Amino acid sequence: MKKLTSKAILKKASDILGQEFATAKDISWAWVTLLLSQEEQKRDSGEKRYSRIAEYEAWILGLNLPSDPKNISANTVSPEAVKNSARNVFEWPHEYIFESPASPKHPDSKVTYKDTITKPILDALKDANGSDDRLALMAILEGYANEGRDPFANVTEEGIEWKGSNWVEGEKYNLLTLKSLNNRLANLRKKQLI
Repeated sequence: MKKLTSKAILKKASDILGQEFATAKDISWAWVTLLLSQEEQKRDSGEKRYSRIAEYEAWILGLNLPSDPKNISANTVSPEAVKNSARNVFEWPHEYIFESPASPKHPDSKVTYKDTITKPILDALKDANGSDDRLALMAILEGYANEGRDPFANVTEEGIEWKGSNWVEGEKYNLLTLKSLNNRLANLRKKQLI
C-alpha cells in the first residue's frame, strides 16, 4: 500500500474535496487520508483507518444534506456543505496540505500561497522571533484580526474566523483554533517553510 504522503493519493483526495458533489464514502476517504497525512507517521492499522472512514461517513449521512439533483441515485453531497458543518465538530483537512507555494524566480519576487492564512502565520512566527508557542502565536494572530488585517474577520470564543481565497459575502468563515494552528505548523515544517 502506498504511504499516505504519496502526492498522487493526496491529489486524488484534494480533487474529491474540491468537486461540487461527491459520495459520502469518497468524502470520508479523502478526509481521513488528508488528516492522517498531517499526523506523525505512525502506521495505523488498516482496520483503524477504515473505522475512521466509516465514522465520518455515518456522520456525513446523518447531516441529511441535500444531494445532487442531477444524480439522485448516487446520493452525492457537496464537500463544501460537509466542510461548513464540520468546522466546529471535526478538524477539516484544509486544501493547503498538498499545494506547494510558488517558488520565487528572483530574490525580490513575492511568494504567493494558495491559502490566505499561511502568510499571516509566517508573519506571526517572525513576530514571535521564531517561537512556535501556539498560545503566543494565537495571541499575535488575534492582534492581527483586531487590527482588521486580511484575511481575518472576527475573534470568537472558538477561535479566529478568516476568509479563504474564494470567500464571498454571506459565506461562512474558516476557523483557526489551537488544534488547526498546530496542524498548519506541522505542515509548514513538512514543507520546510519554517
